[in-house]
Amino acid sequence: MRKILLNGFTALLFACCALPVVAELKPEPIPSVATLPATYPDSWIFAHDVNFNSMIAGKVAIIDVAADTQEFKGFVDASMMANFVASTVKPRLYVAETFFSRGTSGTRTDVISIYDKTTLKRVKEVILPKNNRAQIVASKHMLKLVDNDKYLLILAFTPAASVIVMDTDTGALLSELPIAGCNLIYPAGTKGFASLCGNGGMKAVAFDDNGQETTRYDIPSFFSVEDDPLFDKPAFIGTTAYFLSYKSRVQPVDLSNNKPEILPPWSLVSEEEAAQNWRPGGWQLVTSDGVNKLYVIMHKDGYNGSHKFGGEEVWVFDTQRKKRVQRIALKKNAFSIEVTRSKTPLLVVTNTEMGLDIYNTDGEYQRFISVGDATMPIVLHQGK
Repeated sequence: MRKILLNGFTALLFACCALPVVAELKPEPIPSVATLPATYPDSWIFAHDVNFNSMIAGKVAIIDVAADTQEFKGFVDASMMANFVASTVKPRLYVAETFFSRGTSGTRTDVISIYDKTTLKRVKEVILPKNNRAQIVASKHMLKLVDNDKYLLILAFTPAASVIVMDTDTGALLSELPIAGCNLIYPAGTKGFASLCGNGGMKAVAFDDNGQETTRYDIPSFFSVEDDPLFDKPAFIGTTAYFLSYKSRVQPVDLSNNKPEILPPWSLVSEEEAAQNWRPGGWQLVTSDGVNKLYVIMHKDGYNGSHKFGGEEVWVFDTQRKKRVQRIALKKNAFSIEVTRSKTPLLVVTNTEMGLDIYNTDGEYQRFISVGDATMPIVLHQGK
């Protein structure tokens, strides 16, 4: 018995020694840090996860929606109902966010956090001393860059609305321009912005190099806030903002000058489609290709209140002909959409389950991308 065991051990030892020798893996250097390009590829997007489950831990993820692997490139923090904008001129990312000294309570501090695009490190922080930045569910139109990204416009709310003007070269807060009765920021002219107002009109304010007000225009009511209100999230083609109404009307507004020009409206739907109550809906419900096409989330059998629930199709419209040119049926209902400006454009859909479905602009499904468990990427930005 002892001999058999010994022979078995000898055989095992011989077998182990006869295995091929495997080269040792070299240890990775520590720290091992990657960097990103200063100008991002056109297939990259920013997906703003507002994280309603833990709003102090929101983030803006950078994702290559054309990639089959390693699509997640990095992220920056975006705390407590934050807002985000990326510069197309400087290698900078801007986040308006809020912190509390005890996490979710205590002393409040509002800041503009400025990140480097290549390292994603915070390179500067500008404190907003009044702690009055607007804390509303994230929207592209609460933080805007104007005049070749020289000025950052920050929506404030106390509860009267105003817009803070920040010099992006120095970080100086130059002024705070009141827009009581109105809300959100739509760049107008070179140094100015417009806002939608509660009376169905629009207010526009322009400022000088020092951020001081130079002109102010009050545009009379041009839509009914009771019968057919406008969504406050337009898509831009050039300097024209395309607002949509709850009942499928398109209201273009020319914002090329300090004084907005209200252009003739047109309809998204035919009489037959109107009878079937086809309506736009969702959070970021309309986007553009930047040339002449609008992409709109649509749903059938709409009703008063259905405007927030997204839709089962994306309709594509030629804004020059004011005509639909395509219908894209979706695998899962859309909540938000964006279109990349890449050579082969991609339609990015945040579905109602909060994942990203990727289609080409012919409507062919490409891939699914997860931003992570329990995430809510409801605002999508084209990457630059």
